[in-house]
Amino acid sequence: MRPMLGRFANLVSFDFRSFDGRDALRGAVITALITAAPVSMGNAQSAIPLSIGAVFAAVSEAGEPFGRRWRTMLGTTAALMFAAALGSVLSDASVAAIIVTAPVAFICGLSGAIGKRAGVGGLLALVIFSIYVGIPVPMDDALSTAALIGVGGGIQTLATVLMGLIRGSHRVASGIPSPTIPLRSRLASPIFLTHAFRLAIVMTIATAISENFALPHPYWLPMSVAWMSKPDRDGTVDRVLHRLTGTVLGLLVTTAIAIALPMDTTGFLILSLLGAAVAIAFIWANYAVAVTGVTIWVVSLFGMVGDPVVSTIEIRLGATIAASILVLLAVWLMPSLHPRNHEQSDH
Repeated sequence: MRPMLGRFANLVSFDFRSFDGRDALRGAVITALITAAPVSMGNAQSAIPLSIGAVFAAVSEAGEPFGRRWRTMLGTTAALMFAAALGSVLSDASVAAIIVTAPVAFICGLSGAIGKRAGVGGLLALVIFSIYVGIPVPMDDALSTAALIGVGGGIQTLATVLMGLIRGSHRVASGIPSPTIPLRSRLASPIFLTHAFRLAIVMTIATAISENFALPHPYWLPMSVAWMSKPDRDGTVDRVLHRLTGTVLGLLVTTAIAIALPMDTTGFLILSLLGAAVAIAFIWANYAVAVTGVTIWVVSLFGMVGDPVVSTIEIRLGATIAASILVLLAVWLMPSLHPRNHEQSDH
């Protein structure tokens, strides 16, 4: 087990090897444009799936070579669309939602065996599935939601390709070899199989708690479980620490601004875009900072359509702590099945 001092050092360390300020700026600007458009027309609800598609597509490709970016972004967007549509369909069917959560979480957990970016796509899809199963405000139907996510991710992908062509990135070889291990062997990896089973169990428990206890924000507990879980033990403990820190900071910042300033739809829109920019910029540099941005982004997006912010901070904090306990208990109850090496997917 890694010493606690080392964990706190990791919490404040930054890795800018995959950081590109121009990419982060592009992702934030595209998100701002496609989110502001429906808000300006009085349709703030449509801004949520558009923003989700744009932000998560940008997060998924950050730091990748040019030739792989569009594939990663389109694959992630497709996974998000399916997850949102399925979650929307199940949002009014508690029992079915609990049952379906297990196989969805298993597949998303196993996706990391394919590769690091596939693992990121699986994580983001599971987060979106959780949000739409327990979404706190009325949304459009499943097909419209999925289509808007597709539009957001598609526009972000197109902008990425165009920017790469302008910068001449297509002339630079990636220099990164493709995996040589057969896909069947990677999917049969005990590390990822264990992670997939554990994730399925914990996500099902979290969803059952949220659905049966009528929590005001039923998506927050399972969503937090999804964000915190990683294939290995040390990675999961680090993730929990980063998630707790980032969530607390994000909630405090959002709540402080909501108290200090009169926040209307435009105010929450601006705040959500700032949070999205932080998330895109720091997702590979420092996870706690990225989570701070994600928290500001998510809370502000729903605040934009009337979801209360100030009065729900304790509930969100409590759900995050409960998710931490669930995830750490799962790791502790299966210690022999969590090797301490670093054969894992990042973020």
